[in-house]
Amino acid sequence: MLGRALRLLLRLAGWLLTPVVLTIAAALGATIGAVVASRIVPKGALIVMAVCALFSALVGLLAWERLLRSSPGLRAALAVTPEGVPEPRVVEALIGGHAATAEDTAP
Repeated sequence: MLGRALRLLLRLAGWLLTPVVLTIAAALGATIGAVVASRIVPKGALIVMAVCALFSALVGLLAWERLLRSSPGLRAALAVTPEGVPEPRVVEALIGGHAATAEDTAP
């Protein structure tokens, strides 16, 4: 029981890497935008920050997907598809009550 709970916790942490990466990228972009826009009016500065955050989140998403597509080992460790979505078989195995075997998680 403890092994299954630990496995579920580690898989969930791995699946949450994508939103964490994008959040960090957006925060970094907004920070850069704030530094760049520090000398313009507040409304314009907010627009610059928002554009920089969206742009950096998009770049972060594209880079993360490229890394996932080029690294089968990382995909296997995180049990995700090349798009970063959790593999349905692994989700069903973890939620359904039986431990995922090597055959369940094999691509």
